[in-house]
Amino acid sequence: MGWLVLVVVGLALWWWSLGLTLRAYPGERMPVWANPAKAPRRAVVLRAVATAAIVFGTGMFSATWGRPGWVAAVAVGGSLALLLLAPHVVVVARHNRRTSAT
Repeated sequence: MGWLVLVVVGLALWWWSLGLTLRAYPGERMPVWANPAKAPRRAVVLRAVATAAIVFGTGMFSATWGRPGWVAAVAVGGSLALLLLAPHVVVVARHNRRTSAT
């Protein structure tokens, strides 16, 4: 169950980091595919810790399957895309759409 705690904590830290970064861009468009230049330092640290927690949590989960190492790599890659990248793109796109509408 420790893997689940790591993944949930990682997700919470990721969303907190994203919120801090979006607040640094009030009324401005935020880059989707590049590192935001005005991201607060603690947002960058939170993002790094969140990614590490999710990677380790997913790796711990896949290790319980008793499968080869490539299964863990696929699981980690898939979880990063599903849990981190997709929500980031959606939230930043919504922010940018809202910003250009005003």
